[in-house]
Amino acid sequence: MLEKYYEKDKSVGVLPPRAYFIPFNRDQERSERREDSRRFQSLNGTWKIRAYESVLDADKFWEDDPTEEIPVPSCVQYYGYDRFQYVNDRYPFMYDPPRVPAHNPAYHFTRTFVADDAIAAGDRVYLLFEGVDSCFYLYINGRFVGFSQISHKVSEFDITDYVCEGENRVDVLVLKWCFGSYLEDQDKWRFTGIFRDVYLLFRPQYHMTDYKITTSLEKDHAVVTFENKGKVSALVRFEDTELPVEGGRSASFIVREPRLWSAEDPYLYDMDIVCMEEKIFERVGIRTVCVKNGIFLVNGKPIKLRGVNRHDFHPDRGAAVTEEDMLLSLTQMKKFNVNAVRTSHYPSSPLLYRMCDELGLYVMSESDVESHGSHRSGKEGTYQQRLALMAEDPTFRDQVCERSIVNVEWNKNHPCVLIWSLGNEAGWGANFIAASETVKKLDSRPVHYEGFWEMDRFHYMNGEFYTVPLDMISRMYPQPSWMTDEYLTDPRETRPLVLCEYAHAMGNGPGGLEDYWKVIESNDRFMGGFIWEWFDHGVRYKTRGYRYGGDFGEKVHDGNFCVDGIVFPDCSPKPGTYEMKKVYQPAVISLSANRLHIFNKYYFISLRGTLRITWPATGKVQECAIEIPPRNKIVCDEVLQDTENMRVEIFTDKGGEPVAWENFYSVKFEKLSFRRIKTEIEDGDRYIRVTAGESVYTLDKTSGILTSVKAFGKELGAIRPNVWRAPIDNDMNEKADWYSAGLNRAVCDMTDYKIKGNSVTVGIRMGDYSSWRPWLTLRLRYEFSEEGVRIRIEYLTAKGYFLSLPRIGFRLSLPAEFTRLRYCAYGPGESYNDLYTYCAKGEYTSSVCDEYVHYVRPQECGSHWGADYAEVTDGDLIVRAEGMRSFSALPYSQETLTATAHDDELPENAEGTFFCADLYMGGLGTNSCGPAVRQDRRVPESGSGTISFFWSKK
Repeated sequence: MLEKYYEKDKSVGVLPPRAYFIPFNRDQERSERREDSRRFQSLNGTWKIRAYESVLDADKFWEDDPTEEIPVPSCVQYYGYDRFQYVNDRYPFMYDPPRVPAHNPAYHFTRTFVADDAIAAGDRVYLLFEGVDSCFYLYINGRFVGFSQISHKVSEFDITDYVCEGENRVDVLVLKWCFGSYLEDQDKWRFTGIFRDVYLLFRPQYHMTDYKITTSLEKDHAVVTFENKGKVSALVRFEDTELPVEGGRSASFIVREPRLWSAEDPYLYDMDIVCMEEKIFERVGIRTVCVKNGIFLVNGKPIKLRGVNRHDFHPDRGAAVTEEDMLLSLTQMKKFNVNAVRTSHYPSSPLLYRMCDELGLYVMSESDVESHGSHRSGKEGTYQQRLALMAEDPTFRDQVCERSIVNVEWNKNHPCVLIWSLGNEAGWGANFIAASETVKKLDSRPVHYEGFWEMDRFHYMNGEFYTVPLDMISRMYPQPSWMTDEYLTDPRETRPLVLCEYAHAMGNGPGGLEDYWKVIESNDRFMGGFIWEWFDHGVRYKTRGYRYGGDFGEKVHDGNFCVDGIVFPDCSPKPGTYEMKKVYQPAVISLSANRLHIFNKYYFISLRGTLRITWPATGKVQECAIEIPPRNKIVCDEVLQDTENMRVEIFTDKGGEPVAWENFYSVKFEKLSFRRIKTEIEDGDRYIRVTAGESVYTLDKTSGILTSVKAFGKELGAIRPNVWRAPIDNDMNEKADWYSAGLNRAVCDMTDYKIKGNSVTVGIRMGDYSSWRPWLTLRLRYEFSEEGVRIRIEYLTAKGYFLSLPRIGFRLSLPAEFTRLRYCAYGPGESYNDLYTYCAKGEYTSSVCDEYVHYVRPQECGSHWGADYAEVTDGDLIVRAEGMRSFSALPYSQETLTATAHDDELPENAEGTFFCADLYMGGLGTNSCGPAVRQDRRVPESGSGTISFFWSKK
């Protein structure tokens, strides 16, 4: 029988964690690619695999000969094993620590390797696994080497005594669950496998085992200290100095006029470490980080973290992300003005930290800890007490501390790492006090953990909230007003504030991002925040489109809550990505007395590049070079003559898209009016028929709706009062009330009508047949003309059904031939009353199909806020609307979008053109996890306005 290490808290045979580095031969030239090292041998590639229903079936797995093949790194779910499962805040198994289910799937991976040269040279042989979920047994040539858990750690084994000349066989048994799974209940897909790189290192018998590099700043120089944490002496070369450093000793290097590392200027110095027959190439960033007087400082400056949370994810590979995948994500982040990454909720691949060093991204490196599901354990107590079960349980203390030690030790020499995070959503208790104290003994960087916010009342009343050994206060998804009205006014709170998660970017959104940053920029005690999250975690497996929880037959899942990224699963940008870029931009561009004022938000570098001013109406473009020192403002000399319709952009010397921009538009348009024309109104038993020249209207007296509009001989369909939108993901906490009230099944019941001249006024009650009373009353006055109809609307919503309507206005269902669109509003991307800063108010042309945004789960999209007019045409007839606050023109109906679960399941061809003109449209917000939409961005309880529809021949 296999020893049940998987139900214990220890690893076996794994070497102590150390700094990440790859040794090269002493005679090799500097290289940043570890594959260039002659002491490195990758074991990535094709392995053999056999699946077992339970680990109990795999007693002597190393004696088996698997025949099926699988690539490594990979997640087994993508190769037909097990099944996909996404859960958020629950365990995928019964809560009974430290026991895990006996029905615990296991996977035997095996391959061979040759190490003859290393053996002949007398080298030691090390085998490293950079990530295995959830744990694994390791055998070499049929002999037990060790057992490792903690999925997102580098597990290093000394296999020297297990290898032989010729072919060596490695056998690895990976289990789906283990003791550590209780501490790995992160909001993610539950993948299994060897998902990160595997490789061998061949090293001399005596070699460098570990070292630590620290930097400090003095008045006129920097000090770089190399601490040799091993037993063997080394020769360290840095700049023009070469110093011997004995084992257990340190050496310091003085750097005059240092160029400091920051996300703005990620300058790295080269360091060579020569030890015996090896050479290690390090890159050193000189920078300081601390909290002083309640302010978070990097190189003495109160920087802002314009961050995102990032999981390991790829739609086609799951957690098995490649170096190219990581580079794509990080370069996209830089392109969209992101300067910080939280490695939610575990340490990332060692390669990602190196890239962050080089590209310039601040990192909050998080330990592999989350026990969110314990609040569903059924134990007695408050939510906070249940959440803290493992935070208080001594059984888990060593594991909680070990996970922080692993995080710090492997990543300690990266300048990009500014903050150590103890984990996520695991409650507060003695285990995290111990973990924080352990980290502080290992390193001086500030320590973060949001979980102490969930401290139970007993600890809070004892004053522990203000005395915990953490260096910052952290919150998830507060209202911006809380930051100013409560945090800043608390006299006992002296720590800086970081939003480790905010602006939940699920589906269409996030709305209100600018609200946060108006607050964050207002005070140095606000550190910034990390948007949740980077990727939509939509899986692509045997389908054209993306899938989410519940799509694979699993009984326990959390639906599409994993599809909550600021970029699509393939890393392409969403409208919200551009909103983030605008809000995160490094410059403030304003206009005063017809002169441009530009403020550089950077703390360490000049804003250098090209200033471009464009006047779209005339096509005129004006450019000049700019260079603005850090935290400085310039006022342009030229007095601009035309400032009402211009776009100002700043391009850096690197070219590409602008890093900052502002629009100064005052669009003027001529409102249309109706010609007076004789109108014939026929008041029938059920229908009122209105004839105005070549236009004919039919009003149904049962509903008060214009059920037919025929303009110049062409049937345009009905014009209906519209209160529904296909729920966006951020409507999650309100849509149940909408469904309950029947907003999606709204029925109009006409109560009265009056005909006067060319107008008909109707009273309408709206509700659902199951409603015990109407939830909306309308007064509509239709004014008819050959060129269109003007509709005056007055409305009042009933209390008690819902917080507010999704929208109110009118919908016109046009034939699909109406494909071309022209409008004046915020564009060209979609815009809403709380997501529009990235857009510009102006006149645009588009197509109806291009207006649809392909969110993984179909939902309301394509709206344009601040609308003056919008018109669609089939090339023969133009339909125009005026008087609305926003509009949309989409190829799918609201009903179809509401009923369809996945984007790729929508009809291939347009159903028609669904033209919505909104008197009001509610904001997007971030209420899938964040605060509710602000009251002033909701549809008011009552209101009035006039929306006009025009038709004309082209």
